[in-house]
Amino acid sequence: MMQKELNMYERGLPQDSRWHEPFNVLQTNLQEIDADMDAEAAADAVVDYGADTWLLNAGGIMSFYPTDLPFQTRNPLLAGRPSGDLFGDAVKAAKARGLKVIARFDMSKVTSRLAREHPEWLFRSAEGKPQIYNTLYSACPSGDYYQLRTFDVLDEVLDRYDVDAVFFNWFNFNVRDYDEVMHGPCHCESCAKGFALFSGGSDLPTDRTSESFGLWSGYTAATLKQLTSKIADHVAARGKDIGVLLREGAPMVYIEGSNAFKSMPGKELWPHATAEAVSAHVASRPEAAIMVNCVAFIDSAYRMGSEQPEHFAQYIVQTIARGGNPSAYYFGAPGRLPTEWSTSHARDVMRFRQRNTSVYKDLRPTAAIALVRPNFSSGAAGNYWEIVEEFRGLYLSLLETHLSFDVVPVSELAALETKGELGRYSLVVLPDLGNMGSAAKAVDAFVRRGGKVISTGSAGLSRDGDLEMSSSLALQALTPALEGTELRSTYVTDQPQPRMADYHYQAPLLPVFGRYQRYVWKPGTASTGFMLPRAPFGPPELAYGHQGSGDPAYVRGKFGNGDVLHLPWTIGRTYREFGKTDVRDHFAELVQTMAEPELTADLHENIELISGANNQGTVIHLINHSGVRRRTYGPHFPFSGGQLRLHGGASRELKVQALVAGTPLETRAEGNDLLIELPTIELFEVVQFTN
Repeated sequence: MMQKELNMYERGLPQDSRWHEPFNVLQTNLQEIDADMDAEAAADAVVDYGADTWLLNAGGIMSFYPTDLPFQTRNPLLAGRPSGDLFGDAVKAAKARGLKVIARFDMSKVTSRLAREHPEWLFRSAEGKPQIYNTLYSACPSGDYYQLRTFDVLDEVLDRYDVDAVFFNWFNFNVRDYDEVMHGPCHCESCAKGFALFSGGSDLPTDRTSESFGLWSGYTAATLKQLTSKIADHVAARGKDIGVLLREGAPMVYIEGSNAFKSMPGKELWPHATAEAVSAHVASRPEAAIMVNCVAFIDSAYRMGSEQPEHFAQYIVQTIARGGNPSAYYFGAPGRLPTEWSTSHARDVMRFRQRNTSVYKDLRPTAAIALVRPNFSSGAAGNYWEIVEEFRGLYLSLLETHLSFDVVPVSELAALETKGELGRYSLVVLPDLGNMGSAAKAVDAFVRRGGKVISTGSAGLSRDGDLEMSSSLALQALTPALEGTELRSTYVTDQPQPRMADYHYQAPLLPVFGRYQRYVWKPGTASTGFMLPRAPFGPPELAYGHQGSGDPAYVRGKFGNGDVLHLPWTIGRTYREFGKTDVRDHFAELVQTMAEPELTADLHENIELISGANNQGTVIHLINHSGVRRRTYGPHFPFSGGQLRLHGGASRELKVQALVAGTPLETRAEGNDLLIELPTIELFEVVQFTN
């Protein structure tokens, strides 16, 4: 199924939905033993945290209300509660305080009794075995438990309770369990039939190495999106503006901010994951709200291990800065586990957002640069993480040089172009992306109209070596590309090297890591600099001999009314590998020749600048990343003496306020520019410009 067909199953919120307004959530993820929770005290804890919405358990694996459905399992400890209905008591307490309620469901597992009664609902391995964890059996989204019984559960809860939204946890195909054991694709009867129809008769894959695994990923995405649309339509038919919170394609999209260290490549934290994910959604699907479930414990294997408070606060800050809605998520009934330390800083951020609702109402991104995010098809099989490293290196280069940008998924480029929204960017950055499909034509149209593109590595080059974009500056690719050890002791420079024959060189000499893709260039393409191919690098006495080649450091050219700049090497991976600021700054300087930012900053590289706007004017979020560690955030360092520069703004009459510091900011003219002196930046600052 093509991306265009998948988009048919996406659902947005009605224009007048209350869920377009900013909302703050507290999720109390309850356990069986919380059946006696004091609902009044718990509702008070939600209010105290600065939340206006409470997400808590309703049904699925275990019902926290007295269900009458034979395929639901009622929490046996509810019998000891006077009302016998924890969810009902919580809804009553929430409504008395003006809180919205999101009912949590989890259809991913069933009890052994239900597994015996309905074996057709279960996940099956390639060997036909069910997946069992902690006595529960995993259900398959292709089967009737998900496809049919979900609606019975929804109706029972929505008929009984005044619920404002519904959320489904672990809404996925369980290819792995909580112990990270990989069980592979499901082979139940429903999957066998559904996949055969989807793929045109292909055999189900057994694992990630199977030839049909890519098709299987497409099948699971389509199945989940179709079911999401059915749930959204079913709830919408009630006509009560009840939100539906799910993953891709839902009217309210759910993502998670967590320190899931077990799944980190190399166990290294990507500290910007939350902001990246929120930006990718807001930039491409503004018609759907987004909620980030910010996890206050280390990982699912350490649910009582409180997250470092600065780290947990970063989830909230990155969420609100990019236009998302935060959900603080801790385990159990409020007060049962020691969470006060880990949630303390984030509570301050939640309360700040609550006090400044007008700032976040209609907050929208205003960056002129779109950094395109890869997906699993963006390259040859097995090199996805290499392309991710290129993306992340460019991400850091822009962030650390305070060039504001949005993240745009490659799968959404065509839709944005069709809707006329890609044109709000002046520059699109393509990080070594191949296999672009319909996105290639979208980029061509963008450039033809006058847009600008910077691409790196093998961007726009398919797996078969075909040039996908008409706007490419190349006539053909020379294959294979130089990769891996072939690039050891290889450099590029954009400066003349008049004494190179004598082995005297002038800066910069930038190392090349990852990939250098050689091309035959179109006539009229302007080349700058050159590559210095590999020379001996050992032993030291013989480590010399670099001479220039005909392969450029970068090329520039025109297409239609637009401009294209291509670096045929992976400058992002080079920066990620070596962390050299001359590599980073080289890329940032090229960006600024293509996109002249309206706002720049004199700040420490650990301060991120995110630009947006609301109905009052420009909004700048400044996030302090100085506390980042290999696997978490620690305490940050406060930074003073920063400055914003609004180019051409000297004649504008602006009121500028630092909202976290709670103080007006001094401004002064310097030539045609307006300078704004910043206060000391702790965890974050928000600067509001009022026209």
